[in-house]
Amino acid sequence: MVKVSSGKFKSGSDKKTVSVKSFKIDKFEVTFAEYNKFDKTTEIPEGKGDHPVAEVNYFNAEKYCKSVNKRLPTAVEWEKAARGKKGLEFPWGDSFDSEKANTQESEIGGTTPVGSYKAGKSPYGAMDMSGNVFEWVDAWAGDDKKYRIMMGGSYFDDQYHSTTYATLKSIPDDMHLYIGFRCAK
Repeated sequence: MVKVSSGKFKSGSDKKTVSVKSFKIDKFEVTFAEYNKFDKTTEIPEGKGDHPVAEVNYFNAEKYCKSVNKRLPTAVEWEKAARGKKGLEFPWGDSFDSEKANTQESEIGGTTPVGSYKAGKSPYGAMDMSGNVFEWVDAWAGDDKKYRIMMGGSYFDDQYHSTTYATLKSIPDDMHLYIGFRCAK
């Protein structure tokens, strides 16, 4: 895990100042190998034990985090861990670089092992916060509490959907090859 300090940061596309208490967040997305220890019925695709686990719904992501004495990060926590105090557009800066994230522009067409893009780390040292897989966070997409939020973009998405503040909303029991998660504490 990496420690994210308390304090203010620039949030959202409008870079509104927001405060957050200090917390820790996993340096990497939860992998197939890690998740398989929690749920033995989850098959590890050939050669992908070190890739982010995918096709996990919100409820199972939450259960996994609880099983390791952690929790899902809030949207504000996830965003601060990804963009730092300055409100960077991408974890590494304000200009997109396909060499720093697994997005559609990388033309890989699938996940990569967690931590593969060393130059794409966030100001706090968290990896893969742009691309690879969208990540569930503990947040609702509206007052009706019908949709949950995911952040960070994925290999399936372009640079505009892989910014540090981009969100995707979905029903909490949704599962796709481009949806994973990481935990916080």
